[in-house]
Amino acid sequence: MTDIVVDACCLINLVASGNILPTSTEMGKKSKKASFPGTLHVPEIVANEALYILQPDSDDPSALIKTPIDLSASREQRLLLDCNIEGIEESSLFVQLAVRLDDGEAASLAIAKNRSWTLATDDRVAATLAAELSVVVLNTPELVKLWADHVGANARQIHKTIHSIQTNAKFVPRQESREAEWWQRHSQRK
Repeated sequence: MTDIVVDACCLINLVASGNILPTSTEMGKKSKKASFPGTLHVPEIVANEALYILQPDSDDPSALIKTPIDLSASREQRLLLDCNIEGIEESSLFVQLAVRLDDGEAASLAIAKNRSWTLATDDRVAATLAAELSVVVLNTPELVKLWADHVGANARQIHKTIHSIQTNAKFVPRQESREAEWWQRHSQRK
């Protein structure tokens, strides 16, 4: 099983999906445990950066309002494990990386490098630095495709998941992103 440390942009997208990482409000709606083909880890600093997703307003479903992200259901189901900077090597690398990245991305990359984990990020600079450090990187489209393949999601479920991310997190991958073509193809299906 692969260990993946997520930065804030990917964490927000996974929560916004409505399927991959459940929120506390969704817990009662799900009869089966959500699933992901790997162990997702989140540094505290990243969890603190991932503040909200957009959700339909209960008074006006055509309007979107900021809704605080609650990771407790994902943590309770052990779909998301907490991790933090540990030791001198991770701390030193974090400080070096924080010169070029925000603190959450720097923490995630330092942890990924020192623990031989995969980094989940959509940030170009973080991905470039990760490549320089020989850290494997996954982006949001790759994470969604991994999830879809793992759970055997059908085209409708994939479309709904992508639509939720695009609507609730305002995320659309860059055309040159890995799996962007797969994402685009599934985002157009209904």
